[in-house]
Amino acid sequence: MDGGNGDATKFCFKACLSGIETLLLAQKAYGNEALNRSKVIRWYSRVRDGRELVENDKSTRTLVKIAAVADLIKK
Repeated sequence: MDGGNGDATKFCFKACLSGIETLLLAQKAYGNEALNRSKVIRWYSRVRDGRELVENDKSTRTLVKIAAVADLIKK
């Protein structure tokens, strides 16, 4: 669930699932690969508060850096 967290969490929020329901769904779908409870709840809170990017999450920063490097290589 790591890579698509924002979209998956936003989907659950728009589907009127609670943070805990989002966590349970992630655990059911991804098993041991799912984010832990505190991260899912943090992502859910950020989506609920209208944030598009999760700027404090290491994986998000890493993905942004990877995309930036990929753009530089293409140019």
